[in-house]
Amino acid sequence: MNFMRIDEVVMSGDGFYQSMAYHAYLSLELASFALQCTLCLLSIALGYLVRWRLLKRIPVQGQWPRLWHAGVQTTGPAVVAVICMAALFFMGRALGQTSHELMVLWKVLSLTLWVMAIRVSGWFFRHVLHPHEVLRIFLHLIEWSVVLVTVLTFFGLFQPLISQVRSIEFSIGAQVFKGANILTGVLMGVVALTVAGQIADLVDRLLQRYARQETIQANDALILTRLFSMGIFVFTLVGVLVSSGVDLTTLAAFAGAMGIGLGFGLQEFVVNFVSGVYVLIERALKVGDYVTINQITGRVVQLSSRAVVVRDSVGTESLIPNSSVIKGVLQNHTLSNDDFRVSFLLKIADVADYPRARDLILQSLKTTPRVLPEPAGNVLIVSVAASEVNLETSFWINDLQNGQKGLVSDLMFDICMRFRQEGVLLASQDADGPKSISGKPVVA
Repeated sequence: MNFMRIDEVVMSGDGFYQSMAYHAYLSLELASFALQCTLCLLSIALGYLVRWRLLKRIPVQGQWPRLWHAGVQTTGPAVVAVICMAALFFMGRALGQTSHELMVLWKVLSLTLWVMAIRVSGWFFRHVLHPHEVLRIFLHLIEWSVVLVTVLTFFGLFQPLISQVRSIEFSIGAQVFKGANILTGVLMGVVALTVAGQIADLVDRLLQRYARQETIQANDALILTRLFSMGIFVFTLVGVLVSSGVDLTTLAAFAGAMGIGLGFGLQEFVVNFVSGVYVLIERALKVGDYVTINQITGRVVQLSSRAVVVRDSVGTESLIPNSSVIKGVLQNHTLSNDDFRVSFLLKIADVADYPRARDLILQSLKTTPRVLPEPAGNVLIVSVAASEVNLETSFWINDLQNGQKGLVSDLMFDICMRFRQEGVLLASQDADGPKSISGKPVVA
């Protein structure tokens, strides 16, 4: 029975510490070994079954239910497996079995505990600290790397693999690269960049909180966040290279040539990044402003390193490169304040009572909560035709985020009802046809 002769690939003969599974196989009777392996597999399968049943019952609406759902999905199988195997282990001890006779249960239980701890840590970082997508990828890499190391150690393959990696050595120019340094650098890079990214994310949240409390300007918070993120990532990258044994002076020429190539390839990205910083410093716009850029009108919902995200009245979000904001014409309708002028047209008959129509429109404006009393609304005659007179009604609001069309519709409905009660005639296509009203919101 040599189907598990893992010690053949182990560097030394210390099988217990380098191959727990093989040591258990040699030390136990085949029936006991097979029974314990079966119980371990059944415990793990039960964990996945329990997770499947729980996920069907747990709602995903709300913050705490979502956290509970994610926790069960991430750690459920490991937790149930640990509970089952621990119960089986202590039951065996109660029945007179020694720890040596229950070695498989104990070793698999220890391995599952490590996996559970790793999964719980990953769940905490992903769902409690809320990292962005790049950090989530790094966290997944760290999590599965630790799981892989734990499993390889359990089967006695970790030390041989490390020995093979250490034997790797090659050179590029005067710089000598060793396998151990490369492996250390990769591991340190993933961990360090993950920690640096999380620190940058926490600093971003802290600055945004101060910005919401108006302790600092929102644009200043964005500038500080971007400079801090760039600085900490550059510092981390240099630190990882130095710790990995890379001589930075020997890479200077290579880095210069690579920098020229990247300069051409990333030219547009650099231009957009610098343009974005300039827009923030100049305070030409901020999140929440109502703007028109390149004939796109809407509210600014995000200022990223590459583009300005503008959401129009129908919910469509447009990504406008920062360089286009600098080069083109930017109209910020709410730069100095939130006051915004709205106007629409009404057509009344040429025989209608003009002063009375004007008074009724102004009364409707005064009774509408969203219309500002100052500056006062106004009604002007903009054109006169053979059978109709066009009136332009204008007023000011300061809650543009609530939209214009609904407000204009409510005003026109109220004005029509007032006209009907007072007998003010609306324009019509012919003398005997039905009276009609038409209007269109006009951004002034």
